[in-house]
Amino acid sequence: MYQMTRTAKRVLAPSASVLGRFAVLFVVAVVLLTAASGAAAGARTEITVGAGAGLLDVLELIKGSLEAANPDITVSFTFASGGAITAQVKQGAPLDAVIFPAGGGHMDTLEREGLIAPETRFVAAHDKVLLVVPSTTKVFGDPWKWLSSPSVRKIAIGDPRIVPAGTYAMQVLQHLGLDKLLAERLVYGRTVRQVLSYVELGEADAGFVYGSTLYKSTRARAVAEAPAGSHESVVFEAAMVKGTKHDQEVQRFLAYLRSPEARKAFEQCGFGTPEE
Repeated sequence: MYQMTRTAKRVLAPSASVLGRFAVLFVVAVVLLTAASGAAAGARTEITVGAGAGLLDVLELIKGSLEAANPDITVSFTFASGGAITAQVKQGAPLDAVIFPAGGGHMDTLEREGLIAPETRFVAAHDKVLLVVPSTTKVFGDPWKWLSSPSVRKIAIGDPRIVPAGTYAMQVLQHLGLDKLLAERLVYGRTVRQVLSYVELGEADAGFVYGSTLYKSTRARAVAEAPAGSHESVVFEAAMVKGTKHDQEVQRFLAYLRSPEARKAFEQCGFGTPEE
């Protein structure tokens, strides 16, 4: 009996060893498969969006919520004026989508030249044009009469050739009959944010910016909103660039701009959202 027990033990011992090896191999396989699936789940498709400089804050907010809801997408932004973005698209820059003010006809140009997918074009948000001054400046009486007074020596606006906000500003001045009177006092910025910077730093006595540009400034304040009917409606349009290699991801990005989360972000940053 004793001999049989020892023999049985000798037979069982190799089997336990084999099972141990299989257990180790199984664990290793599980770890490798988990790592592989994790890497696949973590893979993101990056899309690049050319955007108007005035959209920086709101799009950074939207980027966070979009990527949280779509873990397979990463969005990178290139911020510039509408004219500069249009030029980039024409030159073949690797942009997958664009979103900027409709003023200046830049989006029309891109559509006319077949550089965007027209069926994807839509209005994402709208804005207002404000007359702003340094926060320490005191303005008495009618701000528009004050603007034409000799005490106002420099007025910052976006360069109308490349900055839609500058086009709107010129329309306001023309509507008020002040464009010729103030022509020599105008200081041009390459973006609407540069215009605001001129005012904040006191390099200009006044300036024209969007409400969304001003919303968190502590060194400038609005003294008037452009009169109703004094300029074209300020709307921000978005569209997919033709030839993108990531059309499905871009479509999801554009759809997200219409979502309640995106609308909340637009409103938080001083924009209005289109009516349904």
